[in-house]
Amino acid sequence: MLDLHRFLALIRQLGLAKTKAKNVRRLAQILVTAYDGDVPQSFQELEALPGVGHKTASVVMAQAFGVPAFPVDTHIHRLAQRWGLSDGSSVARTEQNLKLLFPKEHWNRLHLQIIFWGREFCTARGCDGTVCPMCRELYPKRRRPVITRKP
Repeated sequence: MLDLHRFLALIRQLGLAKTKAKNVRRLAQILVTAYDGDVPQSFQELEALPGVGHKTASVVMAQAFGVPAFPVDTHIHRLAQRWGLSDGSSVARTEQNLKLLFPKEHWNRLHLQIIFWGREFCTARGCDGTVCPMCRELYPKRRRPVITRKP
């Protein structure tokens, strides 16, 4: 078995803190011992793993297993608020709002499309709301930058 200090040295280059490294190590152990090396295919089992929260479980379910999910990270949360798709009160509320707005069969693809759009045109912190084509289309009379609240 890999020594914890060697493991931390290997994972440190990823920029992860000790807690994250311990979670990754424990997660790997659980996957091998409890799941024969396979990744569990339910939200409940995934979220029970060390270091795996709702967003990560949603990404795995959507991208690895094709289960409809709408993972909401900070970027999607800010864009949904900026575009008027959610009030920005919480990530959970944003996820709920987006799931109500869009058909279930589009959630997995739309999640990625919003991320890629944001990287290209409407960065979470850098877009002022008057330059992005989406923001200009949604709010053609907007003249001042939009300040997006941090979640």
